[in-house]
Amino acid sequence: MLGAWQRIVGDNRKREQWDAVFEKMRSLFLCGRSVPLDGPMIGVSLGIRDSDYFRRTAGLFGKERSAIANLEWMATCWNMTFGTTGLWMGKTFEPVTREVFASKCAGCAAMLERYNPATTRIGRNFFRDPANPNPLQGLGVPALTKLWSLRDRPWDASAPGFEGQLLAANLEKEKAIPYRKTGGLFLALPASSVVPEMNGKEVYHLNYRWAAFDAAYPMTRLIDELVQIDDGVYLGQLVMATEHYGLGTVHFSLFGEHEWHMGEQYEAADPFAPGKYGYQNNGFFLMIDPARARDAYSDEAFPFLRPRPGETGYTELGYDRATSVPAAGSSAPGDWARDPELRAKFTTLTLEDSPKGASDGDIREELRDGETALQMLQRIQGEISKATRFDDHVRHFEKLNRLFRRGIAPTIANGLYRGRGRGFNTSFDAPERIEWYGQEEPCRGFDYYHGATLNLHFGMADTWRPALERRFDEGTLYPPALADWLRRDPRGPNLLNSVWATIGRLIFPWAGKSFEKISGRKLSMLLDESPDLAERYPERVHELESHLASWPHYDLVKKNRDGYWKQDGPYAAHLKGGSWDRGMSPADREFWEQEAASRWVFGYNLEDSRILIADAAMRLLDMNHRAPVPSIQALADAGPSPFVRQGYMFLGTCGRESILPMNSGAGAKKQVFQFHYRYPMIGGPVPIGFCLDEIVEIAEGLILGQLIYSTDFSVPFHSSTPTDEFKYQLFGYFLLLDNTWEKHRRAIGFDVNT
Repeated sequence: MLGAWQRIVGDNRKREQWDAVFEKMRSLFLCGRSVPLDGPMIGVSLGIRDSDYFRRTAGLFGKERSAIANLEWMATCWNMTFGTTGLWMGKTFEPVTREVFASKCAGCAAMLERYNPATTRIGRNFFRDPANPNPLQGLGVPALTKLWSLRDRPWDASAPGFEGQLLAANLEKEKAIPYRKTGGLFLALPASSVVPEMNGKEVYHLNYRWAAFDAAYPMTRLIDELVQIDDGVYLGQLVMATEHYGLGTVHFSLFGEHEWHMGEQYEAADPFAPGKYGYQNNGFFLMIDPARARDAYSDEAFPFLRPRPGETGYTELGYDRATSVPAAGSSAPGDWARDPELRAKFTTLTLEDSPKGASDGDIREELRDGETALQMLQRIQGEISKATRFDDHVRHFEKLNRLFRRGIAPTIANGLYRGRGRGFNTSFDAPERIEWYGQEEPCRGFDYYHGATLNLHFGMADTWRPALERRFDEGTLYPPALADWLRRDPRGPNLLNSVWATIGRLIFPWAGKSFEKISGRKLSMLLDESPDLAERYPERVHELESHLASWPHYDLVKKNRDGYWKQDGPYAAHLKGGSWDRGMSPADREFWEQEAASRWVFGYNLEDSRILIADAAMRLLDMNHRAPVPSIQALADAGPSPFVRQGYMFLGTCGRESILPMNSGAGAKKQVFQFHYRYPMIGGPVPIGFCLDEIVEIAEGLILGQLIYSTDFSVPFHSSTPTDEFKYQLFGYFLLLDNTWEKHRRAIGFDVNT
C-alpha cells in the first residue's frame, strides 16, 4: 500500500491525486503510536510538500493551501531528479551520553529534562550514489558532502569522529542498507508534535536545528516526527519552520577565524513550543527496520532502493543468487523472464546485414545475458555520456551507429505504418469528423509510439571542422601551433547532451510520434513546391506568413514564387496541371492516391502534460499545434504515458536511402524510414524547418532514430537540390517504443521525465 502511495505522489502526471494521498498519510500518522527508535533504519521518501507562506491568507478565502504552495515545485523537482534514485537511504539512531547531548542542545533545560539513556538518541542520515547518474544527479552526494560535512561510512566501532556510540550490533544491521556517506546530525527523543494541527500528538521527535550541528539550509528549519504503524515500520512527517529560522553559517578567515550566521540562529528555550516557528508539514517518509529489508526492497514496495551489484546488502540479502530481472508490464521491476513471449521480445534484436559488411562486426554481442535490448541501450547511453563529457566526438557514438546500420527500415502497407512482428502499437479510426483545408478528412489508421532520448551531439562541429582544415590546406594564415592543435581535432565538452540530461528532458515535453493515413489530396499539397503556392493554398500560406517561427517555410514559398531553383523536384510533373482542388487531372490524382497508399504517412510529434504551462506560447510558435480529438485523447490516457498535444507536423516515408554517408558502405546504401519536416507547406517553428530524421527498427516495437539537421543554413530546401549540399549532420539518437516497451522503460527508469 505504501509503495503504491509513493508511486502516486512521485509521479508528476498524477498531481490531481496528491492531496487525497497526503490526507491518507496524515490520517495514518495520527493513528500511529509514539515509540523510540534504535539502530539503523531503511529510509523511503514518500512525498514532499512546499511550505505555505500564505496559508493564513488562503484561509480567509476558505482554502487550506495557497495557489503558490499548490504549485508544489519542490515535489515536482524532486520527482524529476532524485525521487527514485535512492540518494537518501535512511537514518541510524545511536546511544548518546548526557554530556554530548547537553553540548549539542546548548544545555537546553527542556531537552535535558527529557534525557533518558533508554530513549534518547543522536542520529545521522545515510546517502548513496544514484545508479547511472546524469550530471545533475552525479553532483548529489559530492554537494551534500561539502554542504553537510558528510563522513565516510563507518565499518567498525572504533571509527573516529562520530558523536554517537558506534555499536557492533548496529553496524552489522547496517549491512542491509547500501550507502556510502553519512551525516546530517539530529537529536531524537519522545515528545509532543510541534505541528499545531497534530493537537499535541505524542511522537518520536528528531531535531536538526541546533546550532552545534552547524547545519546547512534547509536543515536549519527541519524537524522530523515519527510514529510506528506496523512491526518495524515507522511513518515520519517532515516538518519545516516558516518563521524565525537561519540560512546557515559562513566560516571565513580575516584577521582570525570568524563566523557569519545568516538569518536567525536557533536557540530555543522550549523546542517543543508549536506556535513560535510556524511549523508546517512538508511531506512524509518511512523508516523500516533492516530485518524487513527484503519487504522494503520488493517489487511491490520500493525496488529502487534495492542494493545493486557491488554495494553492501547485495550479497548479504542474497540478491547475487536471485534470478529475476526488471519487468516490463508494471511500474515496478518484476520477473518478465518467466513470460516466454516477453522474454523473446525483449532479448531479441531484429537486424539485417550492415551496408559496411563485416567491418561493423556483430552488434548482437553487445547484448548481455539477462539483459533486455532497452537495458543495453541504457548502459550504452551512460557510456557515451561519460565518454563525451569532455570530448563531443561522433566516434563515441559508434555502438549506436553500428546498431542503426543493422536496423530494419519500417514500411508502409495500404497507407499504414508497419514494423516487424505485429507491426504496430495500436490501430485506431477516430469517429470524429475532422476537417483538413476545407474538406472532411477523418483520422484513419492512427498509431503512436512513445519517445525517449538517448544521447545528443553537437553536429555543427562536424561541418565546421572540415571547413577549418580546408583553410589550413589552402594556406590561410594561422599560427602554426594553432593549426597543429586544431588538426589534432580537440573537442569541447558535450554541452548539448549535458543540458538535455540535466534540464532539457525534464522541461521539454516531447513524448513520441503519431502516424496516420494520409490522403492523396493532403499529400499533394504538403509536397507541393509550385511557384503559385499562394494562389493554390491562400489560407495555408497566410498561416505560414502570420507565424513568425515558420519563416524558413514561408521563405521557401517566396523563393519558389521568384524562380530561385532552375530544376523541378521529383513530384513537379504531377502538380503542373494544378492543385487537387484546382485543375489536377484524374491521372495525377490517381498517382497521388497510389503514392499515399504505398510510401507516405502523416505524422505529429507528441507532447505530454508539461506542455500545458506553455500551451498558449506554443500555439503562437507552431501553426500545427493542436489538442487531440476526444477519442484519441481517451486512447492516449489509457496508455502507459499519456500525451495531451500534437505538433511539429511531418511526413513519414519508407524505402529511402540514408542521407548520412556514415550509414552506408562503398557498395550499398542504407535503407531507412524518413521523417520530412522541410517542405514549405508543412510549416512549423524554427529549427524544425532544417530537420530530416531517419529511423530503423532494432527489436519488435523498439525503433532507433537519428536526429539529423542541415548545418548549412545558406542553402534553402528544395527537393531538386542534392542532399550533400545541405551538409546534414547527426545531432543525436532517440527511441520510439510501443506500449510494452514503454512500461519496461518506466520500470527501469530510463530517460524518465518525472
